Amino acid sequence: MPARQRIEYFDVLRAIAIIAVVVLHTAASRWYTLPPSSTSWQALNIYDSMVRFCVPIFFMISGALFLQPERNITVRSLMRKSIPRLLLAFVLWSGFYAAWHGFGPNGHGSIRNTLAQFVLGYYHLWFIYAMIGLYLITPLLRKIVEVRAIAWYFVALAGVFASIAPMLVPVPVVAEALDKAQLHLVLGYSMFFVLGHLLNTATLSRKALMWCLLSGLAGIIVTAVGTAWLSMLQGKNTVFFYQYLTPNVIAAAVAVFCAAKYWGEKHTLSFGWRRFIGPISAYSFGIYMVHPFFQEFLAGRGISSQLAHPVFSVPITTLAILIPSFIVAFVVRRIPKIGAYIA
Repeated sequence: MPARQRIEYFDVLRAIAIIAVVVLHTAASRWYTLPPSSTSWQALNIYDSMVRFCVPIFFMISGALFLQPERNITVRSLMRKSIPRLLLAFVLWSGFYAAWHGFGPNGHGSIRNTLAQFVLGYYHLWFIYAMIGLYLITPLLRKIVEVRAIAWYFVALAGVFASIAPMLVPVPVVAEALDKAQLHLVLGYSMFFVLGHLLNTATLSRKALMWCLLSGLAGIIVTAVGTAWLSMLQGKNTVFFYQYLTPNVIAAAVAVFCAAKYWGEKHTLSFGWRRFIGPISAYSFGIYMVHPFFQEFLAGRGISSQLAHPVFSVPITTLAILIPSFIVAFVVRRIPKIGAYIA
């Protein structure tokens, strides 16, 4: 089989998504503690709402790659290669964070709590669990996407039962009906996997792109306005509209993906941009793994979203976290045999 051609717009998406992840976590660090009536909270809410697409984008890129018909992906290759690599990354990074919080300078010193955190993983390592789940069902999804109409039907089902219906759970009769139906075959994040394949192989017209962008902008506005309204209504900060599977966040993710694809079909990165985007994309996994360490390390030294008004402090802090995270990812990547799998 000939070597696969590198898809440049995936590099653009990875770079945008990893920067967005750091922005999200920087904004979220104070979002939970400030009152929703404050201007600082509103600024953090806007930043957070703008970058919620980040994790769905990573799922969509993986789906676009793993569901390519020409790739020879089997249960055997997943069990012997892809999943063990994720498990290795989880074990090493979860061990690092568990040891740091257990026995570091501000550690709790409890072996029991350290072991529990190791198994569960630090807050951002949920992504590894989700990816392992998606890898496990990849052989099934590859069969689904063989027929494009069936693949869109799958996305439609997931949209209804994994995105829209859960938003109606507060209505008792809806919650009871969903419980009776037990529609667990439609797995939420698998929708992004399949969507990534469908959008990557679609031909986007300019009109279709405009509709995607408008719906994405509307999604961001709904996320920000809805979160502010609901938080002030309930008198506490609520993440109802922040969930990755809400229609508003899905719309934003689809818009970002489609915009990058449409651009990628008509342009290529200049040499200067390629030298900037390429490394960030290449080390995005390592940056994702290590950035919470630097976020907490810098916060302990006064460099956080509290540095100034969030309008200014969020981008400054994001940059301060990204630079050392990139350097560490660069170094870790060069560890013999395992570096490529953990950074």
